[in-house]
Amino acid sequence: MRPHAKDISEEEFKAFQRGSQRVFRKVFDTYQQTLLRYAYSVCGKEDIASDAVQESFVQLYQSRSKVDGPSGIYPLLFVVTKRYLLRVFRRSIVEAKFKNELSIDWDERSTATIDELEGNDLRSLLLELVEQLPAKQKEIFQLNKFAGYSYEEISEQMGTSKNTVKNQLISASRKIRLSLHKLYAFIFLIYFFR
Repeated sequence: MRPHAKDISEEEFKAFQRGSQRVFRKVFDTYQQTLLRYAYSVCGKEDIASDAVQESFVQLYQSRSKVDGPSGIYPLLFVVTKRYLLRVFRRSIVEAKFKNELSIDWDERSTATIDELEGNDLRSLLLELVEQLPAKQKEIFQLNKFAGYSYEEISEQMGTSKNTVKNQLISASRKIRLSLHKLYAFIFLIYFFR
């Protein structure tokens, strides 16, 4: 990929990878407004655009040692911003569907349809939450919960101990459960206090 016109020098990039706040601030000042304009043009809401850009810089800082070079900074920021906006969009669709379902009077015959819709939404939400897990936890969770592998089978396949697999699975399950509790508590509040 050709270097972007706003990229930092190689020396500044090395300092950036070592955690230089001065260079990180320069990167922030260089790209923040461009990303904000893009995010706002996609979602039309300042708070969501600002959150998307903030998330992209947090992830950039956390993965700064993995960035290939100065020209890799902006593409990483752009991709993270775009993915954040996509998650927000998907979540808003699920919430809109849920609100719509709650506002319609269903009779007894439609309970099977409601159960199917809720199951599909919950599956989609679960898959999205699994995608947000760290790579190792995600792989272990998918192998155990979706593919049905035992702790021993996963530990053999991944070359780790059975206890590591168990701990990673517990941690992943806890994160997903906490996210689901927060989301459903939010939906409950919206439904009962609107």
